[in-house]
Amino acid sequence: MLPRLGLNHLALISALADAGGVSAAAARLGITQSAASHRLREAERRTGSILVTRGPAGVALTPEGQRLRAFADRVLPELARLEQEIATSAGGPRRLVRLGQATYSRYHWWPAFLEHLRGTEPDLTVDLAGAATARPLGALQQGLVDVSTIYGRPTTLRRFRWVRLATDPLVAVMAPDHPLAALPWVDTTVLGDTRVYAYPFATEPGFEWELMLGQPTEPLRDLAPMPSPEAVIDLVRAGFGISFLSRWAIEPELADGTLVARPAAPGGFGLDWFAVTRADEPEDGPAARLVRALVAWQGGRGAGLATLGFDTGAHG
Repeated sequence: MLPRLGLNHLALISALADAGGVSAAAARLGITQSAASHRLREAERRTGSILVTRGPAGVALTPEGQRLRAFADRVLPELARLEQEIATSAGGPRRLVRLGQATYSRYHWWPAFLEHLRGTEPDLTVDLAGAATARPLGALQQGLVDVSTIYGRPTTLRRFRWVRLATDPLVAVMAPDHPLAALPWVDTTVLGDTRVYAYPFATEPGFEWELMLGQPTEPLRDLAPMPSPEAVIDLVRAGFGISFLSRWAIEPELADGTLVARPAAPGGFGLDWFAVTRADEPEDGPAARLVRALVAWQGGRGAGLATLGFDTGAHG
């Protein structure tokens, strides 16, 4: 008996789980929102089950959807690996690397990096993998991605290899006319009853939201966890509250003036970002080559992450 679902349905379920919304999932898959909605309805019709529930914070998978997501996370990476092996055995010159980005599903830097990669590593092909957004180390360990960009502190686990990319300031983000925008910095001592949209609220151990903001000196009175940075940006831009984000993630909004940023502490606060691979990846393998390309691109200072707010010096 042939299955009723196709790979396109599985890819959508996986993207919905990572993105938390139909619009963001569609963007990850490179399809329209209406196409993603149609594909979801088709999957539910073919399975005879409700696969997602919708709420104020976005969509969440039902138990049936979670089962399909777990299957998709096993099958889709294996198919990608098989395709790569077939292309290599047939004399295909290109090497596929799956790149994941922890926490932030924002890729405005991606076209510039691909242009750099085309000139330095023309035989590498890079696919973005959403599996690493919420679980960057877990996705690496499971083989769902080959490289993850991660903020925080390197772990002592020998199964991973960490290469530092840069330090980026953590900033308080708000609409230009928000009352806190008049302050030179914004930390927990001045928030009062201000609504704070928390993203990420929690990820893997060692990468909790408190690692970004630090332990509050005063209790936060109105903390609202959000499923995606896009949701945070839309709400903050409309003046409904503030958030604390890595500066590069909101660079387009800073450039067009729809958001402003203030240091998250009097002396600033920096997040160290790393490119992480599995320790058993060969030094001359595609994953290691991609990491070297990321480092070189960042080091160019005229292009790359440096133009998105990264700095090679610390901010606190």
